Amino acid sequence: MFIMGTAGHIDHGKSTLIKALTGINPDRLQEEQVRGMTVDLGFAWLTLPKGTVGIVDVPGHHRLVKNMLAGVGMVDFVLLVIAADDGWMPQTQEHVDILNLYGIKRGLVALTKADLVDEEWLELVQADIAERLAATSLRGCPIIPVSGVTGFNLDVLKEAIGDLLDTLVREEEGADPLLWIDRVFTIKGAGTVVTGTLLGGCLEVGMEVAVQPLGLKARIRGLQTHTKSVEKGVPHSRLAVNLTGVEKADLARGMYLSLPGRRPHFSLINAFVEVLPQAPAPLATGQMVKLYVGTLETLTRVRILGGDELAPGGEGFAQLELEEPAHFTFQDRFILRHSELQETIGGGTFIEGGIPVRGHNLRLVGPERLRHLFPFEKPEAHLDLAQLKAKLEADPAQYSLLRAEDRTHWTLAQFREAGLGAHPQLLELGEFIMAPRQFAKVRSYLLEAVKEFHAANPLSPGPSKETLRAATGLPARLFDQVLRKIPELSEVQGFISSQGHELTLSPQEEQKLQELRELIGETPYEPPSLSELLERGYSKELIYAGARLNRLTPLANDHWTTPEIAGEVAALLFTEAEFQNGFPLAAFRDRLGTSRKYALAFLEYFDAQGITIRKGDVRLLGRRPQTS
Repeated sequence: MFIMGTAGHIDHGKSTLIKALTGINPDRLQEEQVRGMTVDLGFAWLTLPKGTVGIVDVPGHHRLVKNMLAGVGMVDFVLLVIAADDGWMPQTQEHVDILNLYGIKRGLVALTKADLVDEEWLELVQADIAERLAATSLRGCPIIPVSGVTGFNLDVLKEAIGDLLDTLVREEEGADPLLWIDRVFTIKGAGTVVTGTLLGGCLEVGMEVAVQPLGLKARIRGLQTHTKSVEKGVPHSRLAVNLTGVEKADLARGMYLSLPGRRPHFSLINAFVEVLPQAPAPLATGQMVKLYVGTLETLTRVRILGGDELAPGGEGFAQLELEEPAHFTFQDRFILRHSELQETIGGGTFIEGGIPVRGHNLRLVGPERLRHLFPFEKPEAHLDLAQLKAKLEADPAQYSLLRAEDRTHWTLAQFREAGLGAHPQLLELGEFIMAPRQFAKVRSYLLEAVKEFHAANPLSPGPSKETLRAATGLPARLFDQVLRKIPELSEVQGFISSQGHELTLSPQEEQKLQELRELIGETPYEPPSLSELLERGYSKELIYAGARLNRLTPLANDHWTTPEIAGEVAALLFTEAEFQNGFPLAAFRDRLGTSRKYALAFLEYFDAQGITIRKGDVRLLGRRPQTS
């Protein structure tokens, strides 16, 4: 089922034509008719051998373009209605400009009232219309003279509409429905009803939906399409949706239905904008305009990126701040109109949600706005216009890759909620996604940071893992995944070291370490504390280097011994009878002839190694230490 939009102007026989084609008057609320003129949207349908065509009848009068925009942005093809006796009118030009900005390429022209003009005039009008359409997206579309009164050529028009159905791509039923609300009303006994054109997926009776941007939850009580009740609404169908859980007073045209947690809305967007050659003035930074997307009309503040204004006929990138948030997906089109003159200025294409900027030099607004950015995301000084251009020109898969590069990382859930799809180059790291370019930045940083640390700290295995992780801004789980992808780095006892990095002592350091070992050996059962060693002039770097070289052994409570002494003490436990069936701390202390704190430093070290096992106040022997 597909939508056909009609665009015409007052008293040009549009309603007569629709009734002649369908046998019905367009369905509209009573107040939407004023003296026979189409004031707001009307709806009808036409059944043809090739399918059923839904009709959105939109106003043609130039003062009602905002209502026309609420119906035309989602059509698959358009039927442009022009009266043969009047020909091309100013409002026709504005409608065609809008269709061109929306990129609508499939359509027909119904040249009505053909029975009121002679053949020569009819040919002149047809030639004029064809010439005017030649520079638009509707170039070459058929122009069919008809009469809704006499029935002249109605069969030809219906056949042409059927041919248009053949040109439409039948989309698969997706899982991400979107219904822009164009009408809200109540029905006695049923309650709140909204209508719109369904895109992107299916809606079903009983389904829970969200009314956005309010975030209201509702349930679908019933569905109708062309007055027939259905259990399931399919993409491109006109739907009336009976909702429970929301009131008519809370809803309005411009809101939309989606699944909860899907179809995000934006108050700030980056976009590509085209200004019409006949625009009344340049589009300038700071200007307030009206933006139309879906069925929404909202005031919007303009900021031209990379300059101060776009002249009539110009194009460029802009950041738009919407007074009311709206939903956009990649390459969605919108229309901009003057906020006071009721004239169309131009239109644009959505690229992405924006980060606020100020001034034409694209400085981002304040550090407070940048706190959500990670170190390897967009530079703080400038917004990259080349990247915006690349996104604009990308296909959906390439767009996903480019969007992935905007952040150091995404969660899979964030990526899907943003409507972004897979790309073969994207890295899936557990529950996270990284773009290759961002991974390369993180990898380069880590390799360089570890290299510099080794050069400055030759006695250290490397910087601490947590210090490096904090510098990248990566979650711990993702950081572990990233490290696994960098074979040049390895984790050593909580430090990150380059593969092949070896500690080497200078002759002076070697001599100092030997002095330290001899000092410890003078009182083997009274291992000195770290603070004592530092007071004696031994550096912390040398002490820890000795441990990594297996020349020193750290005991509990920051005491230090040598591997040889620790091994000798452990051997006592396994060779002397008094320790075989369990022993208290006092017995071990007395055997060593030392104080309680030194004995405890040895035993707690042995506990951690599994050499002893503490059971209350008694220790049992555990794993026998290996001897080299």
